[in-house]
Amino acid sequence: MAQLLLPKSALKFALRFIQIIIVFPMAVLLSFYVPPYKSMDYELHFLLWLMISAALSVIVTRISPKLTVFSFFTIMGVFFYNSTFPGHTFGDIYSDYNAALVNMTSNPHKVSYFKPVKGTYFQEERVKNAMQPTHPKLRNFAVESSTRYFHDEYYRKYGKLVRYFSVFKYVRSNWKYVNDPVNMDYYSPPIESMELLAGDCDDYAILMASSIMAVGGEARVVISPTHMYTEVKVGKTENLDEVSHVVRALFPDEVSGGKIHFHETNGELWINFDYTAHHPGGYFLEPELYSVIAFNK
Repeated sequence: MAQLLLPKSALKFALRFIQIIIVFPMAVLLSFYVPPYKSMDYELHFLLWLMISAALSVIVTRISPKLTVFSFFTIMGVFFYNSTFPGHTFGDIYSDYNAALVNMTSNPHKVSYFKPVKGTYFQEERVKNAMQPTHPKLRNFAVESSTRYFHDEYYRKYGKLVRYFSVFKYVRSNWKYVNDPVNMDYYSPPIESMELLAGDCDDYAILMASSIMAVGGEARVVISPTHMYTEVKVGKTENLDEVSHVVRALFPDEVSGGKIHFHETNGELWINFDYTAHHPGGYFLEPELYSVIAFNK
């Protein structure tokens, strides 16, 4: 213990400590701004940069202890002061690292897709007639909602999913549940719902589907025994790990180690944007499906 208090021992201990603690933020920073090679999984991509960062840390320490200290303050300075990386704070570091770690230890949950089991023709027609994805007011609302959250670096890294998730976050976090009039199943037009941000499950589903379609996404409305919700196409089934990673990165507190639920239809990956779930791909309130209402692209 006495040796640890000596100047040389204390300096050596401090250098080792710095050498260790810079590895993870360096790996996250590099993995965030250097995209994965072709179809490389995000987990493998992050592990690769983690090993590279560990090797760089050892090499730099051997070359020059001062360079190690300089690297430490440089990395910290990037997150605090460098305008090249706006908004990428320590909270973002934790979110990205936690997303990669949790995604490796908790496989997304696959929910079987059920074909329609009950005729709901008139209900489907009412939903289709209520949709307004090309209405100018709805389009403005959708565009504004799609850019409210998640800075541009996330968009450059994850693409259009970030826009869809921003719409979900805004509508879901501001939505207030209000019942229909007595003895009436009222479907609120999206331009009415977007101003009120209130209504029941079908009002929410129609607004969400219209908004996602207004910003170039593919959406569908699912009817279950006593519920209605929106699902959004997020890629092919082979993109499941990537999509799961993005959800965990953008909604770390909401997912909190949970599973990502999805439906698979003809190789396409659909996740729910239901207000009953805290994040895209949340649990299904009612797993049984009566009908899936698809819309023309």
